[in-house]
Amino acid sequence: MPTHCPHCRAPLSAFGPLLPVCPSCRGALSVPLSSTLPTSSAWVTVRSPDGSSIDYPLAETTRIGRHPINAIKLSDREISKEHAEIAKVDGEAWVQDLNSSNGTFVNGRRITRYKLKDGDEIAMGGSLLVFHCSRQATGPNGAGVTMVQSVAPQVLASVQAEDPRQSQSGFRPEREIKDVADLRRDYEKLRIANEFHRQVGLERDLPTLYDKILKVAFDLLNADNGVILLVEPGTERLRPEAVRRRKGGDVMLSQTLLDQVVCTREGVLTQDAIIDSRFSAAASIVAQGIRSAMAVPLLSKGELWGVLYLDTRERAGAFTEKDLRLLSGIAAQAAVAIENVELARRIEQEAETRAHLSRFLSPALVEQAQRGHLDLKKGGELVEVSVLFADIRGFTSMTERAQPQEIVALLNEFFELTVDEVFAHGGVLDKFIGDCLMALWGAPVVRPDDPARAIRAAIDMQQSLVEYNRERAEQGKTQVAMGIGINTGLAVVGNMGSSKRLEYTAIGDSVNLASRLCSLAGEGQIVVSGLTLERGGAGIHARALPEAKVKGKEKPVPVFEVLGLQATE
Repeated sequence: MPTHCPHCRAPLSAFGPLLPVCPSCRGALSVPLSSTLPTSSAWVTVRSPDGSSIDYPLAETTRIGRHPINAIKLSDREISKEHAEIAKVDGEAWVQDLNSSNGTFVNGRRITRYKLKDGDEIAMGGSLLVFHCSRQATGPNGAGVTMVQSVAPQVLASVQAEDPRQSQSGFRPEREIKDVADLRRDYEKLRIANEFHRQVGLERDLPTLYDKILKVAFDLLNADNGVILLVEPGTERLRPEAVRRRKGGDVMLSQTLLDQVVCTREGVLTQDAIIDSRFSAAASIVAQGIRSAMAVPLLSKGELWGVLYLDTRERAGAFTEKDLRLLSGIAAQAAVAIENVELARRIEQEAETRAHLSRFLSPALVEQAQRGHLDLKKGGELVEVSVLFADIRGFTSMTERAQPQEIVALLNEFFELTVDEVFAHGGVLDKFIGDCLMALWGAPVVRPDDPARAIRAAIDMQQSLVEYNRERAEQGKTQVAMGIGINTGLAVVGNMGSSKRLEYTAIGDSVNLASRLCSLAGEGQIVVSGLTLERGGAGIHARALPEAKVKGKEKPVPVFEVLGLQATE
């Protein structure tokens, strides 16, 4: 805040806080809110090997890697699944390598941990990230954006912003149009939409989209400067995202004007003296700063995405109310285009996440995870689970007699039918171990009948294998036999592994016992522990087997063979 008037040097402290004019000489005052308006306190520009680039704001902790769970996902085979991390510590940004295979490099030097400064280049695999601790929005000619508080603008016209997706009236049939003015307005809407889609088309890169939006505005309106400002999520604070200027230099915006647009959600046309401190000594130069300016909201479905701003220094009153309506139409199309790009990006991210989750979760559980109703905890928690192991019997001898291509085809077909039964009964595919499958029930979703589900899945697996062998017999192929073991007990379940590879799995003594029971099962057998049979409830036909002495257990373990489901009336 200034302490003295820049015109008459009168002290301002006696006149209270920020004033638009000096109370002594009535001269206009200028108070810069900030020298620049950064898009984020910390930001990285990611440049991919194909030449494309995209900006990512940095949170308190931002992980970077090839896995979809990372905040910045890089599709680069040379990058580890969780490659590096950028964290804010005491106002400083630090990049740390997460034991990646190929390392993290800052300005050409391999690092373990490094304090970043503005402009540092971080190399990972074939990707390059440029770090910014404060960044101005810039256009093709390098123009920056400065925000200043100014004299309250004299509003010449305002117009309610259009939202094409909320318009109820649309275009009326020709026979209903009686007024030439209505016809002209409809024609103008069509002209704007046609010009916008001709130049913007189906652009999906946001920086390029912003540039094209400003180009359309410059082609249709006689503007000198244009800026797209976007609303920061969770706030109504605007940050400049793109700027275009016919001549070089910075663009100065009126904070007062922008605040009015944000508050009213209406487009504003004004003549505004934006006072620059460089001209504070000459009132005549200040007067020459009067210019025409327009700002309209970027609205879609009632949500404010940002503001589109244009101005000209050529003469006062250079813009008319018709120009304001034209700019409002451009903004309406632009808001929809920006929203569509964001939606497409979100759909792409969700598709990647769904593809990852579908590897070990049933479609129903994937749907819950996508909606945020399923918590896949990182680290692990102790829960009761029912663990199933299914293993092909005599697989080693089969590999000695068959060609490698036949073995691969056999395993793919075997896992296909067993995984289908796991998912059909609400289980989670844990992993494939050679010719063995591991699945679990009880996490991440807990159901009271999880042991029974595991047993029924095992029964259906054996039945599906019978049908599969019938087909193989018709083709003259070797029969396949399977043994299954199931145990219920406490295990640690969660996302586990290293920074290079994470896996949702279960570990513990109960898991080991399930594996031992699978080893005891003969061809076509389902061997379960006593606790699994007990928790499975009524309706399961089983017979007791001799107590088994298994590795890791001092006492013999009661085991049972499941023969099927009991008939019900």
